[in-house]
Amino acid sequence: MTILRTLLLVLLLVPASLYAAPSQNIIASVGGVPITAFELQRQINRVLPLKVSYHGGVSAEKVNEIKSEALDDLIERGYKIKYAIDNEISVSADIVDKQLEKIVKRFKSRKEFEKAVGAETVTGLRAALYRQLLAKKAEEQVIDAKAQASEDEIRAYYDKNKHTFFMPKQFRASHILIKVDPASNAEERKELKKKADELLKRAKAGEDFFDLAYYNSDDRTKFVGGDLGMFHEGQTEKPFEDALKAMKVGDISDLVRTRYGYHIIKLTQVNEARQMSFDEARQKIKTRIEKERRKKLYAAWIDSLKQKYEVKRFVE
Repeated sequence: MTILRTLLLVLLLVPASLYAAPSQNIIASVGGVPITAFELQRQINRVLPLKVSYHGGVSAEKVNEIKSEALDDLIERGYKIKYAIDNEISVSADIVDKQLEKIVKRFKSRKEFEKAVGAETVTGLRAALYRQLLAKKAEEQVIDAKAQASEDEIRAYYDKNKHTFFMPKQFRASHILIKVDPASNAEERKELKKKADELLKRAKAGEDFFDLAYYNSDDRTKFVGGDLGMFHEGQTEKPFEDALKAMKVGDISDLVRTRYGYHIIKLTQVNEARQMSFDEARQKIKTRIEKERRKKLYAAWIDSLKQKYEVKRFVE
C-alpha cells in the first residue's frame, strides 16, 4: 500500500479527534477505528423492532439491554474493519457513492437529505458507510470463500445420510368451504349444513367443480376453483387429511367437518413418499454444510481479532 493511500484511508476512517481527546460523537474504538453515536443509534433502530413486541412498550431496562447489544455488534464490526485495514482490503469510492445515493433517493431533495443527516454531516455518513462496506468485504474474503462446500463433500454427505432425505407423501386437491362461525347457533348451523349438502349433491352429480367453488366457497381459493396446490402430510387439519387418504384421484369426498366449517374435497393428484434424489437434496445439503462451517470459521476469526485489537469505550 502506498504512503498516499495509507494516509487517505486513515483520514477516511479515523477522525483527527481520535488522536487527541475523543469527540462527543465517538463512543468507542477498536484498534483506533471509531464507532460513533450516530452509528450506534442506527444500529439500535435496526435491532429495536426485532426485540419489542408489536403491542408492548419498551422499559428503560430493555432499552439499555438493546443499546448494549447494539454497541457489541458495532465493536464486532470494528474488528473486521481493523482487519481489513491491516490486510489492505479496500472498497472503491464508486461503491460507497452508490450506497450513499440510495439513501439520498429516499428524500425529496438533497437539501432535505442534508438536513436529516444533521450533525453527523454527509462526510461523516459517507465514512460510516465505508466502514460498513469494508467490514462486509473483509468477512466475505476471510469466511465466505473458505466456507464453500465442494461437490465431493456434498455427495459424501448425501451418501452417508441418504435415509434422512425423504419427500413426504404429497396431495393436490380442490375444495369448497362452507364456513361455520363458532359463535353461530344451532339453527344457523343447520342452514349451513343444508347448503353444504346441496352443493355436495351437485358436485357428485358431475357439475363443474371449479364453478361450484368459484361461486359458492367461503375460502379465498374460490378464485382458482378451490385449488389448494401441492401440500404434504401433516399440513392440513386431521379430518381433512383422513378424508384424502381414503380417496383416489378424481374422487369427491362426503362432507368433511373441521373447525373452519364444511368442506367438499376433490382429490386431483397424489405423489407417494419417496427417497429424494441427489439433485433434489443437493442445495439443502450445501446450505447445511456451509452454514455450519461458516459458523465455526466466523467464531474462530472473531476470537483471534479480539486477542489482537484493543477496544476502548468512551461512554458507559
